[in-house]
Amino acid sequence: MIPTGSAVRSSSDEEHRLREGTKQALLVAMMSQRCGATISELVEATGWKANTVHAALSTFRKSGRNIVAEDIASRRVYRIYDEDRSKL
Repeated sequence: MIPTGSAVRSSSDEEHRLREGTKQALLVAMMSQRCGATISELVEATGWKANTVHAALSTFRKSGRNIVAEDIASRRVYRIYDEDRSKL
């Protein structure tokens, strides 16, 4: 059986779309900034526990987002890059 209708996704852009104003959209916005964001910053911004933020990052990775953790000035910074590793 071939999936049709809402079961078929037309592009990867649709998979990456988030509703504006949600906490997930906030995480993506913070990690898309040039300086990225630490887990502590993401926890403070969302009010979530650290394990919930980590779970959200895992979900983003599974959905195809290129999330990279980098050690910068003794801080672990999370950033989102597009496929060719240029900043979004």
